[in-house]
Amino acid sequence: MSEIPLELCREILSLLPAEPLLRFRCVCKSWRETIDDPIFIRLHLDRQLLNARDSSNGVGRLILRGDLDNRFYSLPIDSVNSDTVKPTLLKHTPTHEWTNSPLSSCNGVILISYSKRNYLLWNPLTRDLHNLPPVTTMSKKTRGLYHSVSGLGYDSASNDFKVVKIAQIFDPRDRSLKSETMLYSLKSGSWRKINDFPYRISRLSGAVFLEGALHWISEYRLLPLPFDVYGYEKPLAKHLSALGGCLILCCCSRVERLDVWSMEDYGLENSWVKLFSVGVSDFVGLVVTLRPIAYSKRRGEVLLQHDKKEFVWFDLETKLVKKKIRIHRQPTMFSSLFSVASLVRLNSR
Repeated sequence: MSEIPLELCREILSLLPAEPLLRFRCVCKSWRETIDDPIFIRLHLDRQLLNARDSSNGVGRLILRGDLDNRFYSLPIDSVNSDTVKPTLLKHTPTHEWTNSPLSSCNGVILISYSKRNYLLWNPLTRDLHNLPPVTTMSKKTRGLYHSVSGLGYDSASNDFKVVKIAQIFDPRDRSLKSETMLYSLKSGSWRKINDFPYRISRLSGAVFLEGALHWISEYRLLPLPFDVYGYEKPLAKHLSALGGCLILCCCSRVERLDVWSMEDYGLENSWVKLFSVGVSDFVGLVVTLRPIAYSKRRGEVLLQHDKKEFVWFDLETKLVKKKIRIHRQPTMFSSLFSVASLVRLNSR
């Protein structure tokens, strides 16, 4: 192995999955130094993220959080093809009691909240845990309806993970909105107050990190929505996601139909394309509970989670549900997100 040039060795290793690379750190000192090098970690992650845009490549996995047992499970994306799948219980996971807030993922790192003031960052592969200091926002005692949202992003310019928390109080009597935005930097290890977000955000909106920005559903249109969304049918519910490197908007116009839009060219209104629609005649159950999770470009299929109990593959050509995938035994009810496996370290930045 000493005859292989270092640059060639680095190139070969960067093409491998993250899991065996952790084991290969024990092969020799030079491999360990290469795999632990921040430049190599970034190179490997960029290639993983690119390949993960098409789930047919087998890159990435689903992270499931059980609603009843508060435990975390892992399911390789290339295993979600059988009628029944068995997730692996993730050991060495955080032991807090979680809130019902949506999970947020970025570059293989997951943001978890276990109270209104407490958060942690977790890399399931390296088992790194980083507890954030408690964050203090405006008091709930202020008159009005209180809610907060949070999300995890990555600042490539400073090589820094950042957490954004937006707390809002809306008073329906005079329709006034008070908002406070806090930003946490992993490098600095502290929270700071930044410019307030002046628009009301849906409390059920999970953050989506794409194109270097965090996205939430708001009552205002800072990013243009598809023209049809403004039409005669006001959506009962909206949900953001990301598939194949594109921003995805799910609109449930009526209880019996879900429309899924894809922004093919980020930021341009005329680039919105209706990816598919699902109706009760195509699917048994409430379509409002469907959530896009992953995209298989090669097979022309989208993986959807349904009703916190199962996954389904939806064929984009036939516009029909192709296969339902049920979870074997545990967890019986769950939330899920798609995440790549990365070598990112949280406690050595």
